[in-house]
Amino acid sequence: MKTYFKTFGKLFRRHFTRLVSIILMVLVSVGFSAGVLDSTEKMRASLSEFYAASSVSDLLVRGEHAEDAREAVIAAFGEENVEWGAFLDFEGDAPQLAEGVTVSLDLPEKEGATRVCFSDFPLDKGQNRCKILSSLSEEEIGDRIPIAYGSTDGNAEELLGRTFRASVSFGFFSADFDFIVAKIVIDPLHFASRDDPSVLEKEGEYLPLARVFYLPQSGYSALGQSLSFPTNELRVRVPGSQQKELFSEGYRKILSGEEARLSALCEGTDAVVLTLHENFSFESFYQYADKIASIGYLLTAVFLAVTLLVVLSTMTRLLDEERAGLACLSTLGYSPVRILSKYLLFALIGTLIGGAGAYFVAMGLSYVIYINFTWNFVLPPYSSRAVFLFYLLVTLLVILVTAAATFFSGLKRTRERPAVLLRPRAPKPGRKVILERIPLLWNRLSFKYKSTLRNVLRYRTRFWMTVIAVLASAALVLAGLAVLDCCLFQDVGTAAMIAVGVIVVLFAAALNATVIYTLTNINVSEREREIATLMVLGYSDREVTWYIYREIYITSLIGTALGLPAGALLCYFVFQVMGFGSLPGIGWYCWLLTPLLSMLFTFLVTLALRRKILKVDMNDSLKAIE
Repeated sequence: MKTYFKTFGKLFRRHFTRLVSIILMVLVSVGFSAGVLDSTEKMRASLSEFYAASSVSDLLVRGEHAEDAREAVIAAFGEENVEWGAFLDFEGDAPQLAEGVTVSLDLPEKEGATRVCFSDFPLDKGQNRCKILSSLSEEEIGDRIPIAYGSTDGNAEELLGRTFRASVSFGFFSADFDFIVAKIVIDPLHFASRDDPSVLEKEGEYLPLARVFYLPQSGYSALGQSLSFPTNELRVRVPGSQQKELFSEGYRKILSGEEARLSALCEGTDAVVLTLHENFSFESFYQYADKIASIGYLLTAVFLAVTLLVVLSTMTRLLDEERAGLACLSTLGYSPVRILSKYLLFALIGTLIGGAGAYFVAMGLSYVIYINFTWNFVLPPYSSRAVFLFYLLVTLLVILVTAAATFFSGLKRTRERPAVLLRPRAPKPGRKVILERIPLLWNRLSFKYKSTLRNVLRYRTRFWMTVIAVLASAALVLAGLAVLDCCLFQDVGTAAMIAVGVIVVLFAAALNATVIYTLTNINVSEREREIATLMVLGYSDREVTWYIYREIYITSLIGTALGLPAGALLCYFVFQVMGFGSLPGIGWYCWLLTPLLSMLFTFLVTLALRRKILKVDMNDSLKAIE
């Protein structure tokens, strides 16, 4: 056993580079997959916690005669679950409060609609609790009518203490009143900082809300005894809804029956019943979470496929190099399971270390995606709830596939006779490659290019494995660039979608570089005798490195060329799940940048491998194994 355990240390020292490659592959793919997918869970958790903490209304009844249904709604849902008020949306500075009543406001110009909400319920209590960002003291307010301003942009704080003059005319009556912005608040129903629609239409489209003011009913009555604005909004909380995750199946089941009951109570009036699905802030935030999840599912499949392909190749080739070690342990009487346990441990340690690092990458990535929504929303607090579901699923999948591939690949070799394993595997016999059947092209090539092409196409499994890995990486780069192009230059999507595009490009670049480095590093390790032979024959350092480089560049070029049509197909599916963008709309520079970036990654990898190639020991590599 002591001798057996010593072989563990030797295995890790001899194949340390491959261990690092496995770690990096798992780190990149699991970190990306879990980060993007878990970010959607974080978004949903943050939205649900915000909904519960702010006691957001589940249902709204809106209409000029909503007042007519108030008593029936209170009787059905309980007075503690029903609030009411009024709101008025208008464009410009002269809203019509009631028939014959006009108010002229001195407001700074801002495109969109202005909403004024009237209610006797405190802003920071009851339903739809506003978060008060700042407020004035009673001394600072003086005899002016205090109002609150709903913050939806970064300039809201500048309005604190701002005084507005309102000129009211009603028949022969006219008077001037001063309003002062005494509070800056965030309304949980209006935390979208862009495109939140009002009830006003202009040229067939709803005007976006430019600003929202909150005025207590008592302040409104100060404008004159004869003025009145009837209740046109009822706010209803459904009992038991807060115990369910927002928009979950359980939440929908509770709301479906209550929505129908409320609609029946409002029958005969002009009132309509609205759910949070009709609220722009909640629905758009939730929809963005769904879009990111859809993109994540699609790209995760590609990332994991490439990772598992490369890890499988790494462990398969490692076992091929360990043929002599397998034979010795088998001769000493170790069972196949005992022999394979150290190789399984090697693969599992690499996967677990990569998975552990991927957790922190995923957490950081999830937070980066979330905070990029600040361009479009006054974000709810980031949820502190631990989210492990996708991280655990993806990591477990990688571990299971890696362990299975290592075990069954090794089991096949341990069943061979030790005498066969002790002999080096016979090199694959040479054969004509397809280009040799085209004399017009083949005869024009120099010897070094003929040799390179024969080497590239000789080992078909290795060739296609590299091509497929590079193809998938190039497709991911194109998908990321396409998302960036849509958001940046076609003015669709959001800043958060831009962040997702950048993340996809960066992680695809890391995956591309890791794939090429891993497969090429394995290729160099397997061909040390061939490289040493070239050195003995007097090839210069430049000639030796380019002997390997040419093969890498040709394989990468083929993979990148095939990656463009594959990337186009991937872009098509990405656009379908995002709901915007199209293949014809992708900028020409995306199609150009993708192969340039892929080949740049390949070039940087070859520079990193130059030292390894030139450090091959001619004496050790050319020693007879027999």
